[in-house]
Parts: sequence; structure tokens; C-alpha cells
Amino acid sequence: MQNDPHELNFSKIKTYRECPLLYKYKYIEGKREGLVPASSLGVSIHRTLEEYHRQSNDPSELLSYYDDMWLGAGYASAGEQMEWYLKGKKMLETYAQREYERKTTVDSTEREFIFQEGEWTLRGKIDRIDKHPDGSWEVIDYKTGTDVDLTQPVTDSLQLGIYAVGARRAWHLERGKATFYFVAFDRTQSAPFEAFDEQKILETFIKTGEKIVAQDFTPNTANCANCPFNTRCESACLS
Repeated sequence: MQNDPHELNFSKIKTYRECPLLYKYKYIEGKREGLVPASSLGVSIHRTLEEYHRQSNDPSELLSYYDDMWLGAGYASAGEQMEWYLKGKKMLETYAQREYERKTTVDSTEREFIFQEGEWTLRGKIDRIDKHPDGSWEVIDYKTGTDVDLTQPVTDSLQLGIYAVGARRAWHLERGKATFYFVAFDRTQSAPFEAFDEQKILETFIKTGEKIVAQDFTPNTANCANCPFNTRCESACLS
């Protein structure tokens, strides 16, 4: 599997910071994580919203896109699949109601940014970019899970931070905000681009990238219990 250690994105950085050995498994050896109900539903909802905003923007059609985009993998039984399908349907029904009130224009979905910082290439893909009536911009990342801390300031998020930096550096969107859309809770949390510490964010990426280049893949056993490879890893500590 080809992997350029000088090309960084949030998923790589997040994985390495969780466990360097997990990074090696995923990005160097090309091992794949299996789908579970929560991740499978997340894929279904992201695909649904992408197609809906690209093709329609008529809220009454949203659930038909959900049926078309539904991913049936990752469920142990038909009953479990239906249980999670209904969870997603409820989320999207609420999303559709909010759509009737939306004042922004959806400019693009699943848009990729890329920019250079010295020898490093930083890239990412943002779920949705909206333009407001006043000409400002909003970059939006969907969160479909329920295991989130809604009390944490969004300016502490490395993910949302690199999206804000990417929007400014790659697309020159100087006036705007970055937003988490917690679909399961029908809530959004935002911060203006300038509220994110660009220097600190880039330093975090680059320092992590330097460890990757140095091939420091020492396992972090503190996260073994929740690791998708814990049954396949000789370094796993599950006691």
C-alpha cells in the first residue's frame, strides 16, 4: 500500500496519536477495520446527505436518498440492521425539518482541500460548504455518533481546526466559520476561522508527521480496549 509520510490529513494524525502501531497497521500495511453498526450508519448518513445536497435540496426527498444510499454491511442480523436504520431515519427526519429553515446556499459537498507547509502536504475533505447571505462561508463536518462531548469547545478540536486552516489556505475563504453538525442531537457548534490557532494546529500535524517519518511505531496500549485490531495485535493489552 502506497503511503507518503509527508502527506498528512486528520485521520492519519488522529490514528497515530491514538496508537502509532495502529497507524502502521492501517496506513503502511493496509489492514482494514471492519464495519460495526455505528460506523455503517455513519457511512449511510454521510452518503445520503452528500447525494441530497448535490441532487435535490428538497427536504421532502431526503428519505428517498436514504433508502438509495443505505449500506447494509456491519450488522449481525436483519433485526439489528432495522433497529439502526430506524435510528438513522429519525435523525434525517429531524434534519429535513431544519432544512426548511435553512438560509444558506450549499456551495459544495465532499470538497477536498490541499496546501503545502514546507515539505509537508496537508489535505482533507469537508462534508459541506455553505455560503451565507452576507457573503461569509461555513465549513461543516457531520457527526452522526452519540459518543461525543458537547461541552468541549470546538476550538479545541484538531479536526475542525485543520478544516478552518484548510479553507483559508487552500480556498482563500477569509471570512467564515467552521461547524460541527451533531446530526444525532440536532445541534451545531461553530467558531469563526480566526478563533482557531493556526500555528499550534500546524505544529501538531508536523511534529506528528516527523515521528511517522522516523518510523516510531511504539504501541500505545492505553487504548487497546477500544482498538479495532485488538484481537489481531500481538501488543494488545486487554486485561
